Amino acid sequence: MTEKIRHEESFEFQAEIKKLLNILSHSLYTHKEVFLRELISNASDALTKMRFHALSNTEHDDKELSLEINIDVDEKKKTLTISDTGIGMTKDEVIQNIGTIAKSGSLEFIAKLSEQAKKDSNIIGQFGVGFYSVFMVADEVRIRTKSYKKTEPAIEWHSDGTGKYFLDSTEKEKRGTEIIVHLKEEEKEYTDKSRIQSIIKKYSNFVSFPIMVCGERANQITAIWKEPKKNITEEQYNEFYKFITNTEETPLFRLHTSAEAPIQFYSILYCPSANYEVYGFKKLDHGIQVYSNKILIQSDCTTLLPEYMRFIHGVVDSSDIPLNISRETFQDNRIIHKIKGILVKQTLSLLQDMAKNEREKYETLWRQFGRILKEGMHFDSENRETLAQLMRFNSSRCQNFDGLISLREYADRMRPEQKEIYYITAVNRETIEKSPYLEIFRKKDVEVLYLTDPNDEILLAELQEFEKKPIRSADQANLDLLKDGEKKIVDTTEEPKDFEATFNHLLKTLRLTLADKVTDVKESQRLSDSPCCLVNPEGMPSVHVQKLIQMMHSDYKIAKKIMEINRKHRLIQNLAKMNENTDYQQLVEKIALQLFENALMQDGIVSDPTSMVPRLNEIMEELTKATLGEGKRIIV
Repeated sequence: MTEKIRHEESFEFQAEIKKLLNILSHSLYTHKEVFLRELISNASDALTKMRFHALSNTEHDDKELSLEINIDVDEKKKTLTISDTGIGMTKDEVIQNIGTIAKSGSLEFIAKLSEQAKKDSNIIGQFGVGFYSVFMVADEVRIRTKSYKKTEPAIEWHSDGTGKYFLDSTEKEKRGTEIIVHLKEEEKEYTDKSRIQSIIKKYSNFVSFPIMVCGERANQITAIWKEPKKNITEEQYNEFYKFITNTEETPLFRLHTSAEAPIQFYSILYCPSANYEVYGFKKLDHGIQVYSNKILIQSDCTTLLPEYMRFIHGVVDSSDIPLNISRETFQDNRIIHKIKGILVKQTLSLLQDMAKNEREKYETLWRQFGRILKEGMHFDSENRETLAQLMRFNSSRCQNFDGLISLREYADRMRPEQKEIYYITAVNRETIEKSPYLEIFRKKDVEVLYLTDPNDEILLAELQEFEKKPIRSADQANLDLLKDGEKKIVDTTEEPKDFEATFNHLLKTLRLTLADKVTDVKESQRLSDSPCCLVNPEGMPSVHVQKLIQMMHSDYKIAKKIMEINRKHRLIQNLAKMNENTDYQQLVEKIALQLFENALMQDGIVSDPTSMVPRLNEIMEELTKATLGEGKRIIV
């Protein structure tokens, strides 16, 4: 039995401890309100100890006493009182538990705190400094406690958090601990019942024991992430999602998982049904709440899931995560990295399963969050292959813009002779459908991926291949599709006699006329309906990627391309004949320049409208005059 205190005893803090206490109570915590979290956590620990003790030991007082936490406020007296019916403390335990800091008089430790080098992963367990956060809001604190041990007297501890603390005997009928916080004048907000309830909802809502605020229970929600999945209904899952997101929507999916080794943690992750980034709102904030034994540590954790999964909401609870002394940040990146790796793998596995077995649901998800998920292709090289399988695209085989296919589906329906995967980029499907680059693919019935997000092209360029099949842009000069002479476009259009020499002459004229605008002018093997197009030399990014680069670097210039002309097109044939007559040379050059400008516009580029418009007017003027017989008659 602990000796009963005959009179109040005074204990002097050592000089270094005064400094430490000042750091703890004034500088360590980001938000003052966390003092209540710390007091509730201590009360919950005391109740847990009592519950475990009662299972194996019947020698304790107040066997019928309910295990709960009670919080009361007194606005007039400016006090907040938090009490529990836990295990209580003896005099020696008060000195040991409440005065733990006084045992650690280490100037070196103080120096580390001052430099914010709080790296000891066991600091919380060793020092239990959370209680002292109460002095952020208190002028004085009194603790009245009675141990569960029948023979131990009740003890009172009090201090103003400066130089001394005091111990005395007191009267307390029932076991447990009562903490009376005398609030500073400027901290009156903590006598407001609703304010206390909001703090509990934020930090301590999932504490296992009832938390009563002025006689009304404040924590109503169960920590379902620690419950067996078989015991949780669909309604409970959805209600929990609504609670943590403060919305009324139903999530697209959930992932309830846990791990026991090498790291123990519990988690529930949800995917929302709507992406507000799509509607022009700001970038989504991370929605992962991190708990340690059901106590909130971070409400917007950015380290447990990668940036490309920022749309996912949920809860992760682990007592294995080492915290800093204030329990506001993490310390051991190795453990965080391991948990992150598990969560990412499990999330991607769930998405793969959904894509395979719930196609419609997955496509709904992709339309909402695909743009975000694709960011992982840039930054997550470890999971790039999996992410590539999850990507979805519109294609020439889709009936409309809403259609989606995977790279896997594209590869499965490739013809045996097809060696490459092809794509084309434009602002929308309508523009793509009018592109001259598609003509060869339509003739040969080869599927083309339609990319309306310019980022997709960058991703595919990084990927380079899928299942050993190269991924190529349709506007590249040397496509495998064009190499086999037997696969050339069948065209019944009759060419004029002796056209070969006339056509070659036109090629020379165009090369001279466009020498400063293109790298070369060649006969096209891909065009059937269009007179010309511009293609990229081998290894050159498409014009759409170059435009993105230009947006980031204003001094960047779009690279020159190769001009391909269709000798079967009547316009090219007419132009070749005109080129044989020196009288038409200027008009030929103007038309050549206009063909080049037209091809640029098809790629979404208008290089110089101030020169293009006058040129068009001149061409039309000459053609109209010739038609009316007022100028040179153009005979082709």
